[in-house]
Amino acid sequence: MKRFFLCPPVKRSVVSTVAACALILGAGAPSAKADLKVATLHPLMTDLARHVGGSHVTVVSLMSPGEDIHQFSPTSSDMAEARSANVVLASGKGVETYLPKLKASLPETTVVIEAGNACRSVKLSAKDAVFACCPAHAAGGIDPHWWHSISGMRDAADYVAKEFGKADPANKDAYRSNAKAWAGELKGLESWAKREVSKVPRNRRYLVTAHAAFGYFCRDFGFKSIPVAGTAEEAVSSQYLSEAIEQVKSNGVTTVFPEKNASTKALEAIVAATGARMGSTLIADGSNAATTTYEAFIKHNIEAVVSGLAGS
Repeated sequence: MKRFFLCPPVKRSVVSTVAACALILGAGAPSAKADLKVATLHPLMTDLARHVGGSHVTVVSLMSPGEDIHQFSPTSSDMAEARSANVVLASGKGVETYLPKLKASLPETTVVIEAGNACRSVKLSAKDAVFACCPAHAAGGIDPHWWHSISGMRDAADYVAKEFGKADPANKDAYRSNAKAWAGELKGLESWAKREVSKVPRNRRYLVTAHAAFGYFCRDFGFKSIPVAGTAEEAVSSQYLSEAIEQVKSNGVTTVFPEKNASTKALEAIVAATGARMGSTLIADGSNAATTTYEAFIKHNIEAVVSGLAGS
């Protein structure tokens, strides 16, 4: 015997009647499942994946906000999440030192995307216009902190959209549309950042930091970088510290900037030797609990730098 399910008569609009039917017929039905599961290996890549993927992706972040990307090591549960994902989204440029091992453990069907591949690299070199000085032990290496470049993030969004589209062809147009929309927002963010940075006189645009993480920031906003250490926090020799102190003195630098998750010992020595002051803490490697979005991350650093260098 056939069974028929009838919607109760409702004296409302057609839309309300359809909604009532849906509630009855769809009661207990599972919610729609996203088309891609994306596991991210960097807090800012999580925001990138969400903007590009939109409703078509489920994003699982393997790193918590505030974790040190240079010290992060995936746990067994992290590895299991990565293996169950359709896509693993990494920052790239060598930040994830464990990535080759992780790739080897993934199913052949899992797509690994290194977003930083879309961004032109900054090389560490004392001869580069970006650097006022450069630790010799880091010279020749690539600065992996590409996310400090807003234009680089726009390029990464376009690249990730294309790669998502390859993994999920049915929604490739949606991914490209999402990336284009976010690119518009990022252009607005970049315009704001340039207006803020314009408050800092050209002769004061020296960025003294604990390690060489701000090459892209300096390139894009016309600063000279004075890093005390290389691309990761490491022991600072007396020679490199002396070089940084000399650069601070000779260029009349008034403010040095500590970094979240980095030792302030070398910067404290510079302050003691030069009379410069300690500025607000910058976020070099990712995000913290207050800056889980890319926009918040950029605004935090721009405001800290301008506040430290624009004044008398």
